[in-house]
Amino acid sequence: MPRNIMQHKPIFIIAAILSAFIVLLGYSVVNWNAQDIDYYLRVDDCQIDKTSCQVTLDKHSSIKVNILPRGIPDTKKLTVYIQETGDELDELSVSFEAIEIDTTTPQYRLYRQTENSFSGGAFLAICSLSKQSWVTHLFVKKGNETWEIAFPFSKQLKD
Repeated sequence: MPRNIMQHKPIFIIAAILSAFIVLLGYSVVNWNAQDIDYYLRVDDCQIDKTSCQVTLDKHSSIKVNILPRGIPDTKKLTVYIQETGDELDELSVSFEAIEIDTTTPQYRLYRQTENSFSGGAFLAICSLSKQSWVTHLFVKKGNETWEIAFPFSKQLKD
């Protein structure tokens, strides 16, 4: 019997290594987009689905956020525009969270268009609820600092 186990020892070692690799791979996939957020801002005094919103990041930087088309329809491609003022920003991305159905879209990266602007496309998750609460999450990276800016809004399903 001991001789039989020794013959299969390489199989057990390979299985253990593969198991460890799968666990590490799963962990890295889950945390791939995880960001260390330094500052969290919630913008309640501006309705991002109806107008552009101005946000001050710090004493050196502010941004103007504009999402078109107005109303943020869930069946059309959205275009997110960011106009920066002050210090240059490094990276921006946006995602949309549907509160009642506990769903978040992937983060859509925004690309630099000019010296002081970014833009990119995005989509909402389709929701059939008559009324849905959403939060637009804008992630802004400047140097070693990262902001998450939340813009809550609601959508009413049209008849």
